[in-house]
Amino acid sequence: MSGQYLLTNYPGTGTATIFSRMMGVPGYLFPAVYSDGTIAGHPGIPSSNRVNPYNLLMESGYAKEWRTSLQSKLSLDQKLDFITKGLSFKGIVSFDATMNYYMNRLKSPKQFNATSRDANGKLIFTQVGNPETTLGEPVESSNGQKNIYLESSLNYNRIFANDHTVGAMLLTYQKEAQQQGEALAFKKQAYVGRVTYNYANRYSIEGNFGITGSEAFSPENRFGFFPAVGGAWFASNEPFYPEALRKVVSSLKFRASVGKTGNDNTGGARFLYRGTYTTGTTGYSIGIGGTGSLNGLNGIVEGRFEAPDLTWEIENKRNYGIDIEFFKGAVDFSVDYFNNLRSSILLQRRTVSGVTGFRQSPWQNFGSVSNKGMDGSVNIKQNIGELKLTARGNLTIAKNKILEIDELPQPYPWMNQTGTSIGEWNLYTADGLYTDNDFTMTTDAVGKRIYTLKPGLPVSTLGGVVRPGDIKYKDLNGDGKIDNFDRSYYTGSNPANPGIVYGFGLNAEYKGFYGSIFFQGVAKTSTVFGQNAAGNFFPFTFGVEESNLRAEVADRWTEANPSQNVMFPRLHSISFSNNQVASTWWLRDASFIRLKNIELGYRFPKKMLRKIGFETGRIYLMGIISLFGITSKCGILKSATLMRG
Repeated sequence: MSGQYLLTNYPGTGTATIFSRMMGVPGYLFPAVYSDGTIAGHPGIPSSNRVNPYNLLMESGYAKEWRTSLQSKLSLDQKLDFITKGLSFKGIVSFDATMNYYMNRLKSPKQFNATSRDANGKLIFTQVGNPETTLGEPVESSNGQKNIYLESSLNYNRIFANDHTVGAMLLTYQKEAQQQGEALAFKKQAYVGRVTYNYANRYSIEGNFGITGSEAFSPENRFGFFPAVGGAWFASNEPFYPEALRKVVSSLKFRASVGKTGNDNTGGARFLYRGTYTTGTTGYSIGIGGTGSLNGLNGIVEGRFEAPDLTWEIENKRNYGIDIEFFKGAVDFSVDYFNNLRSSILLQRRTVSGVTGFRQSPWQNFGSVSNKGMDGSVNIKQNIGELKLTARGNLTIAKNKILEIDELPQPYPWMNQTGTSIGEWNLYTADGLYTDNDFTMTTDAVGKRIYTLKPGLPVSTLGGVVRPGDIKYKDLNGDGKIDNFDRSYYTGSNPANPGIVYGFGLNAEYKGFYGSIFFQGVAKTSTVFGQNAAGNFFPFTFGVEESNLRAEVADRWTEANPSQNVMFPRLHSISFSNNQVASTWWLRDASFIRLKNIELGYRFPKKMLRKIGFETGRIYLMGIISLFGITSKCGILKSATLMRG
């Protein structure tokens, strides 16, 4: 049994809002706080963007969280050799609970803006911002959840005639999660079976099945059957395995398995199989008076269509692997190839016509995705006297493909999402920046330049009147305009989901002292700038007084620097949609490698610890989250570091 109690304190304003305003509010308009301690405020008309982030952090009140959790587990193991040798029973009862209580008290400080100085050099202030408010009454909320898990199993494991090892298991479990605010608990029940056989530690085979029931589906489709079978050949244990080879390849094992798994996480509302009705819709008036209709009654209409045939998403898995050990364990190498097909993916239909009368598109097991790739890992061990060195690495390469997403045939092939990968970007294709040669320039009576796009060039419908320095896009369908038909899934970019994930590290230990370091990285992935919190990336999205600038904006198009090789196009004093849509102009390689973790410590000798009643003990210092990262495009990216010990 274990439990935790945690009390945390926060500013009255949420962390996400504070960081967002730090990125968006122009710091040159006012300081965080004036030199004499006066609280500074945004000089403009108050709005959600015209705020001082420092005040949000230090002067907005406070919030507290009380978090309590309890984990308990009781298990029973009973040998049943009196029935038959190798038979045993195991039972588990687990109860976990979390209880969280939140309290928030807000205030707004009196804020000022310095307009000038008096004859003595003292700042002259004008009060700005919203009126001052003192700490308000506490706003309280809470949530909690309890989890109950019951499991019982019969296990059998026995060796016959020294070479034949037989194992079997029958298991059943039931789990229940009750959340605060939910009238009904979340429930799942399953029956699991497994049979294994091993001959002389050379050949092994295993078959298993699961019959799992979920509340997410109707009683007729609640249980799914998920079988699997696997086998392995320990080639290095064969009598004919060459001894000369064993000195180099000391262990060699081949594996293969096929099976089926299920997923009941619908990703939508609970009990999707049940139909719903909506009240409060436009009804009918009964009676007419001098002022019009009288006695209006609201109507009741069908909401979500009943779908009793919804059932489990299915994934058929195939896996082939090899385990190799070199030089009696000095090097361990393992690699697996997997080929999975997920079908009956639950989705809300997109091709059902409105003439069917559905007020909401129905849910159905319809989608399909394939996923292929490999996993590999390597461990290297080397002892130099009392110095123990270990190096490790892992690599995953995966490629998925959307086979069915309920998509209507698109007008043009580059608009089809079917056949792409999950997370593939749908982008406009940038064709550089507009130049003076793309326009006919005239001047009006006051000398203002007027740019008219030359005939034959596509007209952008993305928002705003384009000028030299704005982003120009390819007209993929040749209709003379840039619109949604010119967005493409096939720009040659990598998807947002990494195709390669890897990591490597090194451990060293000497007379109880130890240190470890671990790097992590991803590749074959990309990102599109400005698609998450666009207002904090694009300059002047909310106007000059509500938007900040990054140093990178210095690398931009100007009349004095009409270069195509810049990061930012022509700047605008307000939001300019043509330059902010998702396009290849903002596409970047998101591959990176980062130093994820460093740990230094000392393990106390067991002999010394046992004298005081302890088995193990150590002191350590660990740096977690991220120390630094290197990307292929943006150099070194610094990020937060958390030290603990």
